[in-house]
Amino acid sequence: MRLAALADIHGNGEALRAVLADLDACGGADRLLVLGDIVLLGPDPGEVVELLLERDAIGVAGNTDRFLLATDWGACEPSNEEERADRALGLWALGRLDARAEGWLRALPFQRELESGGRRLLLVHGSPRSETDVIKADTPDSDVREMLAGAQADIILFGHTHEPLDRTVGGKRLINPGAVGYPQGAEGSARYALLTWERNLHVDFRLVHYDVQVTIGRLLAAQRPYRLWVAEMLRRGAHVPLTTFE
Repeated sequence: MRLAALADIHGNGEALRAVLADLDACGGADRLLVLGDIVLLGPDPGEVVELLLERDAIGVAGNTDRFLLATDWGACEPSNEEERADRALGLWALGRLDARAEGWLRALPFQRELESGGRRLLLVHGSPRSETDVIKADTPDSDVREMLAGAQADIILFGHTHEPLDRTVGGKRLINPGAVGYPQGAEGSARYALLTWERNLHVDFRLVHYDVQVTIGRLLAAQRPYRLWVAEMLRRGAHVPLTTFE
């Protein structure tokens, strides 16, 4: 059994296509798992969902997916500049999803259980406790145990931090494949992970390069908020503070 784990695509179609091409070059996977934060921020929300549907991907929703879908953006009345930007972004993103794509997103659960290689897998975005929990290499074991309390799984696949991680706490193996569509230390880099069962689980953390200028060009051409901020993060390959809603 071979699984491909993808997290934090963030509407970056160019990065996702590069990852899928690399996956095909590696021999493909029996199942494509998506760990949330799928469509918001990048220029290609509809294309990203269509690519995932073509691969029969299954997964969970992330905090930005919930943010997009939990509000009736047409009916809300913004009271400040940030709320006006959020509303415009929400309407823009939803306008690029057809009914099938939106329906698939809305049906994604908070967490999903699977079994593979005789092991119980749990798919979440942040942690089994919350989609906004942060688990990093230096997160204290005691904090992680609280986030995992009650989780019935041998392996937990998650995202949210955009940082690859393979760590064991309380007998549970925690694997974050890194982000597909969000910058993480190198311009034009996308990450995912291949999980293969032979006698034991082997995790291959993949680093794929893509033409980030294509993504930036599509962002800047879109008349939607946050495009300058996201474009700057992609240029630098790192998170930068928000200084404009444009």
